[in-house]
Amino acid sequence: MFVIKPPVYLNDNVNYHRKKKFYKRYDKRANNPGQTYDLRLIILRHAERVDLALGENWYDHVFGGVPSAPPQSYQHAILPQSLPHRINTLLYVFDPPITRNGEQKSYMKGQELARYGIGIDHCYSSPACRSVLTANGVLEGMNRSSIPIRLEPYLFEPMGWNQPLQMLETISPFMSSRDWLQAGYNVDRHYHRLNDYLNPLETEYDFYNRSQQFFQTIERRHGGGVPGMGRGFNRGRRSNVLIVGHAATPLVFQHMAFRQPFNAEVFGQQCGNIGFLHTLVIERNATDRTWYMRPIMASV
Repeated sequence: MFVIKPPVYLNDNVNYHRKKKFYKRYDKRANNPGQTYDLRLIILRHAERVDLALGENWYDHVFGGVPSAPPQSYQHAILPQSLPHRINTLLYVFDPPITRNGEQKSYMKGQELARYGIGIDHCYSSPACRSVLTANGVLEGMNRSSIPIRLEPYLFEPMGWNQPLQMLETISPFMSSRDWLQAGYNVDRHYHRLNDYLNPLETEYDFYNRSQQFFQTIERRHGGGVPGMGRGFNRGRRSNVLIVGHAATPLVFQHMAFRQPFNAEVFGQQCGNIGFLHTLVIERNATDRTWYMRPIMASV
């Protein structure tokens, strides 16, 4: 099984001013009161995974290696307080949840974003259990639980990094929207996914292409119109979209928004430095449609 390296928070504040011209452009505009955006994306990696906290034998330790584990198994101290019950708990081996500590930190991340004045209008999540639970915790921390979570398979990490999933062949390890709803989670059952199929043999470049398709869809769906359209174009409209995925998610969005060259080998190495709940906030200028990075600590 592909295992992401222990979390190391990616902090390139020193380097990006020197190497990336678009960051310099942003820094000049960030403090400009007249600067406005029409689309803001808040992109997160999920919280701490239970299999990385307990090790590869976590399933035996928590569920006793029994697919039809009794209800009391779900009360284990390391599991989230509201982990959905599954008929076959073995699927959690392929789709591990976050820890209770991760659940609490997701809530705190939501509170942190709310303190910085960041609002949420829409939420998209990878269908992976760890991402959905993280999105739910963040929304609760922001007091935005009324926003339904849209499960989007194109937000899942590169399939080539998950060889055990290939063993399942036609069986999906992920819970359906209906399963999540029955478990009490606010998931959008009317959302039409871009695709329900992920190629188990895809490369990092295939992952980039499907991520780009999702990114372009978000721009069209929530971008607030096209400049120069004249009457009917609402220049005052703003959309704030929360996107929760994996270590690759913030990084691939950064590549796409700023048109950085994509190298699969380098990309994989960089993903190893993306810590749990790593957060990227990018905004699109409402006038020239250029993307800029929003420092989390800056006034929003």
